[in-house]
Amino acid sequence: MSQLDLNSLSNQPVAYFPRGNPAACIGLTMTFYFGAPGEPEKRQSLVNCINHYLQQAKGKLRLYAVAGDKRHRILKTGENPNPNLLVKMQSTETTLDFEAGGADEGIAHPWSISSLARGVTYPNYLGFLLLSYPASMLEQMGVQGFAQQFVTICNQLRVEHAYAGLGLITPFDVGGRSAAQNVIGDALMRYPGLDAYDLSGVMIHCRNGIKSINFLTAVSHRLLAKAGGTDAVLANAGSQILSCPYSNGTVFQAGDEPQLGSPNKPPENYIALGKALKEARAPFDDSMFDDPAGQDDEAFTQRWLARFDG
Repeated sequence: MSQLDLNSLSNQPVAYFPRGNPAACIGLTMTFYFGAPGEPEKRQSLVNCINHYLQQAKGKLRLYAVAGDKRHRILKTGENPNPNLLVKMQSTETTLDFEAGGADEGIAHPWSISSLARGVTYPNYLGFLLLSYPASMLEQMGVQGFAQQFVTICNQLRVEHAYAGLGLITPFDVGGRSAAQNVIGDALMRYPGLDAYDLSGVMIHCRNGIKSINFLTAVSHRLLAKAGGTDAVLANAGSQILSCPYSNGTVFQAGDEPQLGSPNKPPENYIALGKALKEARAPFDDSMFDDPAGQDDEAFTQRWLARFDG
């Protein structure tokens, strides 16, 4: 993917709200789902991951909020969120709820972060962390650097499943993110290689299986067993799929770089990995996005989740 392509992706929204505000743009996303979010070590690791992202995003964020805030806090130019608030969230007696973005509420912007971790220690009760970047960051980080950061966070959080690559970035706030799910269906059909997220839905419905796959996909040993284990997945996926271990499972890489795909033509490497991990996919008995044809939201969601089945 050329520099021009990356810069173009970073600067052009691909979905709009009825009043004209950007509902989604294409960028780099990393989404992590981890069990036992109330474990002290897990909470400390999560705060460390958030702090690392805030350093990467320094000067790029406009608003943020923590658990208990009734409205978003406004950041001055070059300012970062108050680190003392994150220190307080290390306590597992409180819910860690944090979000920040580079634009006002209800406006998609490539710099955004969202995380939720309740004080629950059940292994299959999930918390989440979503990080997003402009697509042009791939040139700065390099594919190897992007993958290394993903694997590092997978190790720190001992994720159950996680995804990284090109994705649709929607508004950082809960209301804006939910509203965007009504209007991004066309973009999902145009670019099947893009990931998209329903954070709370996946947290609930994907406790015992993965959502789908992306350029980078991490799967725990527990969930990999449903697909026969790491060796079976690699044998079924073929030589174009790379892998490396992390603290709780295996990270798979589909090809040499993230891909967009085109209508009715998902990236071949993604199909290879998707087919090999199909048995590990969770049943998702709900809708994630509105059907752009206005017919059946749940059926559209199922088609999108199964787009790499081949």
